[in-house]
Amino acid sequence: MKRLLAVLLLIVNPLQAEGYPWSNAAPAEIAAASLHPDQVLDEEPCNWRPVLSPIVCPMVQHCTSAREATLHIAANLGRITGVYYTPQRRKHNMNALEALAEKKVSCTGQSILLICALRSVDIPARAVGVLCWNHIRGNHTWAEAWFDGAWHMIEFNEQSFNTPWVMENIGMLDSRIPWQRIKAATPAGKSRWYLPEQPRVPAIPAEDVTTRYMELARQHYAKSGMSADYQHLLVDLQPRSSTPPMVELLNDKQEIVSSLRLPALSDDMRYFTRMQLPRTGQHYLRIEGRRNIIPISATAEPVQIVRLR
Repeated sequence: MKRLLAVLLLIVNPLQAEGYPWSNAAPAEIAAASLHPDQVLDEEPCNWRPVLSPIVCPMVQHCTSAREATLHIAANLGRITGVYYTPQRRKHNMNALEALAEKKVSCTGQSILLICALRSVDIPARAVGVLCWNHIRGNHTWAEAWFDGAWHMIEFNEQSFNTPWVMENIGMLDSRIPWQRIKAATPAGKSRWYLPEQPRVPAIPAEDVTTRYMELARQHYAKSGMSADYQHLLVDLQPRSSTPPMVELLNDKQEIVSSLRLPALSDDMRYFTRMQLPRTGQHYLRIEGRRNIIPISATAEPVQIVRLR
C-alpha cells in the first residue's frame, strides 16, 4: 500500500521524485526540528503526510522558490481544503487530519494545517504565538517558514508575509510582561510555550523570539510615517463614560502638547485615544477637570498603552 501511494504521489507531482528546487536547503538542525516531525504543538499526533501531500504537491509544481511556494500555499490552502476559522470549532488545537475533516478550526488549527502543508513540500515551518494580547482579550498563533537563511512570518489565507494587523497588535505588547512575550515552538527551545487553557503549565519547548518580532513591528509602524523620535501612545479611561472627558499630554513645563477626547462607552473596546509621545524628555497626562497629573515616559516598544482610572 505504501509503495502504491508513493507511485501515485509521483504521478500527481513528478517533482517529488527528485525533490523541489528548495529541497535540502535547510541546515540539519532546522530540518530535524521543523521539517521532519509530524507534530507541531500539542495536537494529537497523526500520520497526515499521505493525506496532505497529494493535496499540496500539485499546488507548487510550477513554483521555483520556497518563498513563492510558501505564499501560494498560504493564499490557497483554505480555498482548496474548505478549512476556515470560526469560534464554533470543536477544540482549539486540531491536528491536520481533524482540520481537513471538520473544516471549522481556530487560528491554532489553521496554523498547524499550514505548517504541515509546508513541511509536506520540504519547507521547514513552525508555530509561533503570543499567549495574551495587551489591548484586547485573546491569544493568537501563526506560522513561520524557513527559507533564504531566515524565518518568515506567514498566516493561513494571507498573500504576503508579516500580516499587518498582527504586526500592529505585536507593537502594542509590553515585552516586560511574561504572558505577552512571543514564542516559537522548537524541540530544543530553552523557553516554554504556555497553552491558553493551561497558562501556568509549561507544556511546549520554545524559543523566545520577542525581540525579532518587536523589530518587525517597529518597521511596520515606521511605514505609517511617524518619526522614530515618537512613540504611539494609546490611552483609555475606565470605566468609560457616555460623555468622556479630554486627555491632555503635557511637556516638562506642564504646557499642553496635545489634547484629545477619550473613548466613549459606546466605542468598541479595541478603540483607544491615539497620541504621539516624544521619546525624550519628561511628559505628563492630565484628565480634563482634574488637577493631578500622571508622569509618562516612552518605552522601547513601538506602542505604549495606558489605562487610566
